[in-house]
Amino acid sequence: MARRLRTALTALAMGAAMLPGSANAKQPKDQALTATSETAMIMIKSDFWEPAPSMHSAYKIAFSTYDPVEGKMLGGPFAGGALIEAQEKKFFERYLLLPIKPGHWVYVSYQQQDKWALCFNAASLQFDVKPGEVVYLGKFDAISHRQQLTRQAILTGRTSVSGYGFVDFFDLSEGPKLNPVDDAQLAEARAVLARNAPLVTAPVRAAVYSPAKFGTGSTLFAERRCGGYFTKGVKKKE
Repeated sequence: MARRLRTALTALAMGAAMLPGSANAKQPKDQALTATSETAMIMIKSDFWEPAPSMHSAYKIAFSTYDPVEGKMLGGPFAGGALIEAQEKKFFERYLLLPIKPGHWVYVSYQQQDKWALCFNAASLQFDVKPGEVVYLGKFDAISHRQQLTRQAILTGRTSVSGYGFVDFFDLSEGPKLNPVDDAQLAEARAVLARNAPLVTAPVRAAVYSPAKFGTGSTLFAERRCGGYFTKGVKKKE
C-alpha cells in the first residue's frame, strides 16, 4: 500500500510543471477572441520535429502566472499555469496559439520527452497579457534548447530516467531564447493569424519582456522541482 501511495503521489508531483493549462484542443479556425473578450491568447512561432516514439509532443514550453515583487510563481499543480505543446496537429504555418487568462506571466521551463527540463529560474523573461488581446511572443529557438538540454544530460550523466523520475536542470545562465520582434515579423504574425483563425479579431501586439527570476518548489518528498507543489519566492539579498 505504501509503495502504491508513493507511486501515485510521485506521479502527481511530477505533473506539477506539466499538467496545467495545456494547449486548447480546438483548431485555430474554431477559436474565437474579440477586443471585448475577458480572456486572451498568446501566439508563438517555433520549430517542430517528429517526437520520440510513444511521445505525444516534440517538446513543451511551460509558463506560470507570476509575482514580480516576490519573484514567485503563482501557479500551482492544477491552476495558474499554461503549457504549449509542440504537436504537429497544433501548428499552423509554424505558429502555435494558446488561450490564456490575463495577468503577469513568466517562462518556467523547456521540457522534453516528459522526463527532462531546462528550468529558467535564474534567467527568465516576464510579460503581461491583457483581456481581449493576442500577445505575440516571437520566434522561440526550440532547436537551441534541444541541444542545450542534450548537453546538460550528457555532462551530468543523467541520460536515462526510470519510472516516475524527472530531471530538472536548475540555475542556468541562459534563459528562454527568442528572436526580437520587429515590425515585419509582427505583420507576418498578424497575417498568419488572419488566414488561419478568422474568428480571432482581437488586436495582436508584441510581448514586452523584462528579466525575471523565480524561486523553485519541491515535491511531496522534498525533491526540488521547477514547478513543484511548494513553490518559494526568490531569496532577497540582505
